[in-house]
Amino acid sequence: MDIDRLTGVEREDLLAEIAGQYYYLGRNQSEIAEAFETNRFKVAKLLQEAREKQIVEIRIRGGRATASAMEEQLRDTLGLKDALVVDTQYLPYIEALSQIGELGARYLDRILKPDSVLGVTWGKTLYSVISRIQPSMKKKITAIQMAGNFPMSNPGADSRSLTALAASAYSGDYYFLDAPLYMKDPDLKSALEAEPFIAQTFSRFQRPDAVITGIGGTSSLPLTNPLFSPYLTPEDRLGSGECCGSIYGYVLDKNGSVADIPLNRKVMVMPLDRILEAEHRLAVVCGRHKAHVTELAIRRGYINGLITDTDTARRILQI
Repeated sequence: MDIDRLTGVEREDLLAEIAGQYYYLGRNQSEIAEAFETNRFKVAKLLQEAREKQIVEIRIRGGRATASAMEEQLRDTLGLKDALVVDTQYLPYIEALSQIGELGARYLDRILKPDSVLGVTWGKTLYSVISRIQPSMKKKITAIQMAGNFPMSNPGADSRSLTALAASAYSGDYYFLDAPLYMKDPDLKSALEAEPFIAQTFSRFQRPDAVITGIGGTSSLPLTNPLFSPYLTPEDRLGSGECCGSIYGYVLDKNGSVADIPLNRKVMVMPLDRILEAEHRLAVVCGRHKAHVTELAIRRGYINGLITDTDTARRILQI
């Protein structure tokens, strides 16, 4: 990560995350430096910058009324089935994510019924929710990995691990999609979809009751991630500037539609029409830089439920 090139919102989010790891998780500057591929002297300067910008300042405010008003406005304005907003203003990133996770876990437990089928993707926002599930009653569910795997800095936040974790919380069953997220060749994708164990996972994903996902912004586009460069074509790279983010592994164009690029024809993921049949299509989003793509995802119907923070909610409502 080239920290010095980050500006604006992305830099503030990075400062919040580093400050959270230092003040809340008790990690020293050397450990943080290793995680962010920099040195401890740079981390010390970033912590100082976070203090100067009051990013680490914590204030207790009567913000629940504000959050409730935002929830109602999100539902009314965007037609969401449900919206949950956490007042995380002035909280460090890690603590904000923790509070979002706690609220999300309670909501997820509320909508899951006995024998529900839950589709799961990946990401640290999802981990913050699924790792905090405390079932209110015995209700065995089936968790299904909706998309393939790829290497992550936090292995516990990958789609396979989160699927197993969700099933374990309810002593339920789980089915893995044992394939990479993207294929090199569309024909290989078709062949793998016919492989018996993978075909079984696809067959289990019929009219799911709920799906839970994160949303990727422009800073995490697969089209600009070196990890996925072996799967990209020149056409993919040319179209990267016209894309606004990603969801369920699909790259979205500037209008929020699934982009007409080769990479989207090589993604190992449950068919979008099946995803859209889920009664609850829940996204967990933390970060105002994701507001634009989140608003488009809502407009397109990719999600109908949102769990987020006040800052991100405010940005969505301003669009």
